[in-house]
Amino acid sequence: MLIITPLEIESVVWEGELVPSAATRGAGPAQRPVAAIGKHEVWSAAQALEAETGKKWTLPLGGAEFWLVRLACTLREPGGSPTIAEVTQTLYLRPRNPAAGERAAGGGYTAYAYSLFPERLTVEDQAEFNASLTPELKFTTVEVKPGGLGAKIQYRKAFPVIQAYDVGTPTPYWVFRPYAAHPLAGSQFVYAVVAAQAGTGGVRGSVELVVTVETRFGPLRLGLPEEARAHVGFVIP
Repeated sequence: MLIITPLEIESVVWEGELVPSAATRGAGPAQRPVAAIGKHEVWSAAQALEAETGKKWTLPLGGAEFWLVRLACTLREPGGSPTIAEVTQTLYLRPRNPAAGERAAGGGYTAYAYSLFPERLTVEDQAEFNASLTPELKFTTVEVKPGGLGAKIQYRKAFPVIQAYDVGTPTPYWVFRPYAAHPLAGSQFVYAVVAAQAGTGGVRGSVELVVTVETRFGPLRLGLPEEARAHVGFVIP
């Protein structure tokens, strides 16, 4: 399957100014960054990995289900100061069936991120390149062989520096940073393979965005307002 990463968010679920926490609300800058959260996109692992020849991918033993999920956010800095110093985008995952609990009987989690992309990109990396999702549900920059199982992803990097953390947990996150004359501006897409153990009934997910801005008083953390939280959650499948 060929997956083309868009240049811009095509469907926005929330857009607005970011706000400081309740503890620092009085210290918030007059002009704040504006963020937009894109609608998540989901492919089942079998759908994403099916070969053009019709060759099918089969689930591994154990009864777990897997999906490829694409997330997106857009950032716009306010005019003048403050400037965005760092952004953290967190994906929260939990089972749809509350009775399943967060911990699996044999250890580990019932709903979690199996793999993440990008894992690490720097300002030296190309802005556009191809990546692949292998039958082992791992991301690589080696292209899928013609007729072979796997998803080819045409990827575009908008933010200069991207680093992923906490793969294998229900709270993976990406940290975005600027570099020199390259600010954090534009739309950035990231991918995750989400796994759910048998009995979970699928996955409930939500997205959190925390932006650190540099002000004349020092760094200040801003996040989504409370009213945004009703729009940034989703369920799989």
